[in-house]
Amino acid sequence: MEDTLVLIKHANFIPEGSSTRRRNQRILTTENNQYLRKIEELANDMLRFFRDKELKNKSNAMSVVKDEVSAERLRKSKGKRPRSTTSVVKNVSKKRKVPKKGERPPVVTNEITQRLYEFIVDEMKGTDVKLVIQKTLYKSDTLKTQNRLNMPFNQLETNKFLTEDERQIVESDVPKENNIEVSLLGPTSEMYKLKMELTMWPMLSTYNYVLKTNWYQFWFDNKQHLKEGSKIQVWSFRRDQQLCFAIVCVEKPENFY
Repeated sequence: MEDTLVLIKHANFIPEGSSTRRRNQRILTTENNQYLRKIEELANDMLRFFRDKELKNKSNAMSVVKDEVSAERLRKSKGKRPRSTTSVVKNVSKKRKVPKKGERPPVVTNEITQRLYEFIVDEMKGTDVKLVIQKTLYKSDTLKTQNRLNMPFNQLETNKFLTEDERQIVESDVPKENNIEVSLLGPTSEMYKLKMELTMWPMLSTYNYVLKTNWYQFWFDNKQHLKEGSKIQVWSFRRDQQLCFAIVCVEKPENFY
């Protein structure tokens, strides 16, 4: 740069039209062009730098927005009501429509139910014999993870099988104090070795009486007689004033072999 200034200063004192002045002007023009190209390259580098920086800032801003959206979705999902346990059970049959009381199929009465009634009265010396429910045995009733037999209120044939004291127990809101120990007569007319517990569970649109605790083991030991899809009946009776239940299959599933 200093050499250029010297040339410019020098050129002012060289007479016009001299070959020296023309040569110096050509040198000055060439150097000016070189400096102009360098300035242009520097300007382009600066433009690229600021453009890349702007793109990076936009990318960071988009990333922040995405993070905020994901966090907001997570907060909303935490506030949602969890699905009921029946909706997360694998391999459960398609959503079933519970028939209204007037639309339910007629109660099955056949040789099996007649033998059961006579066995309870004559052999077991049972009293106060009542048909509690007739229902289909669904997949959820046979799962080890569920370990219960559901008896929905809106499918009961009678709800007058409990004493007033028993009703108050099962309707209690105190956990572990709302169970009644009961005995269960199986489909082979044998009293099961393990006791069950009867309780009541509130559901979304109804209540369920539930046989639980050792239910899965009972079903597993009797699964040849209690196939999924079978139509079963649950009967209640008293033996020495103690509440008992009996379960029998009255209709086998269509695909039974």
